[in-house]
Amino acid sequence: MPEMKTFTREEVAKHNSDKDCWMIIDGDVYDVSTFAKFHPGGKQTLLEFGGKDVTDDFWGLHRHEVLDKYKRLKKGRVEGAPKPRPTAQEESAKLSQVPYAEPAVLQGLSMPFIKDSHVNLRKAVRAFMADPEIVDDAMEAEETMRGPAPEIRKRIAAAGLTAMSLGPGAHLKLIPGGLLGGVVQPEEFDFFHEMVVQEERVRLFCPGWEDGMEGGNAISIPVIMKYGTDWMKKEILPPLLMGEKVSCLAITEAYAGSDVAGIRATAVKDAAGENYVVNGTKKWITSGAYSDWFVTAVRTGGKAHGGISMLLVPKSDQVTTSAIKTKYSSAAGTVFVMYEDAIVPKSYLFGEEGKGFQIIMSNFNHERWMICVTNMARARKCTEEVFKWAMQRKIFGSKLVEQPVIREKLAQMFSALETVTALQYEVTHTMNLKGTQSPVLGGRIALLKYSVTRACHLVADNAVQILGGRGVTRTGMGRIVEAFHRTYKIPSVYGGSEEIMADLAVRMAVKAFPPEARL
Repeated sequence: MPEMKTFTREEVAKHNSDKDCWMIIDGDVYDVSTFAKFHPGGKQTLLEFGGKDVTDDFWGLHRHEVLDKYKRLKKGRVEGAPKPRPTAQEESAKLSQVPYAEPAVLQGLSMPFIKDSHVNLRKAVRAFMADPEIVDDAMEAEETMRGPAPEIRKRIAAAGLTAMSLGPGAHLKLIPGGLLGGVVQPEEFDFFHEMVVQEERVRLFCPGWEDGMEGGNAISIPVIMKYGTDWMKKEILPPLLMGEKVSCLAITEAYAGSDVAGIRATAVKDAAGENYVVNGTKKWITSGAYSDWFVTAVRTGGKAHGGISMLLVPKSDQVTTSAIKTKYSSAAGTVFVMYEDAIVPKSYLFGEEGKGFQIIMSNFNHERWMICVTNMARARKCTEEVFKWAMQRKIFGSKLVEQPVIREKLAQMFSALETVTALQYEVTHTMNLKGTQSPVLGGRIALLKYSVTRACHLVADNAVQILGGRGVTRTGMGRIVEAFHRTYKIPSVYGGSEEIMADLAVRMAVKAFPPEARL
């Protein structure tokens, strides 16, 4: 870049013609003379502002990253300007100072179970994920519908993020370079550390790319870790943790969603009794397009849950996938899977035949908790976007936030975030103390998931109302709000629908109700 100079406002004002057009944004002087003809809003629109300070108008029309993108146009600073604003990349790498943009423990409140290691890990993951190469891959994949780049997948895994997304355990010691270079040690890692990683990995707001990167791994690898044989843990697990291979969880079918016991895919032993022959289909399988391994629910026995087993099925010519287009980007790799006489050695069975339903159920608590954590993080980021907009957008001569109706909507959003996050922290603390399979957690996690998806509905609805047309536009100021509103409903279906979660929470409460209790 050329050397930055200092100009007076009078000097800048002279550059206001068709072929010599400068303008001031936040004290920086930009020469847009050659750029004007490429301006998306038209050349004349830009030339009208020639020689002027356009700071207020710019922030009413553009996101911060636009300044990063066109930093080559910067000529210098205007005389007497305050300290330069950090770049968008620099801001995204740091904790936000916007109220309610971060969990309360990062904004003055105290919680006894949050330690320095949790805060330090958050800072490290945020800075790591703000790397321009990672951001560019996410944005491009989300737009073009391609999967995460293999080199980026390996880079994220090598930093330990894939392993940390699976919770505490011995697997964390399998990362050669340590967890983000040693920011946190495997021995001290708990579910709050995982919560931090889950929250930070979705802040780019590229939900398709994010699920394509870790969605399938995060719900399938735990089955390998908990129920896999020694050879699976030795041969299959390390390449998955290092991003060299990908796995997915294949349970849902067109015939069976919440009714897991209704699956129809079959696995029948061959005449020699050495292999299973798998036939059937699976639907809406996240990351399936990129998967080398399919952790698959199959029917090996009779009807209902007693006849279900779990198999580790390798990708082959007999296991094919076709893309399913959903509300979010196909970067997620969501597919329809077809098993046609797929041969699977009997050593690829998880546990015992007929015990698959128990494995599936044991995996649900962590999966549902992860869904809750990631979607509340997205809701919080969406709320930050809306709050910023309300503070910088001017209507009728004053800030949008000066309108009482806007303040009420913001209050609803703040309240939803804080009340649901409090329940999330209670559940996470209990997971640390009692594990994910504690009898007290099933109903609470179901209630948490129901609360999260209802809160997301409120946040998404209010966000669009506050941003107006920008809130339904995929690019520009409303990019994040539009993405959230378009995709927030998906988690209310997968991992157990809202209605099933609500019913489960109440049924668990009824089961625990003391028989002697009376009004």
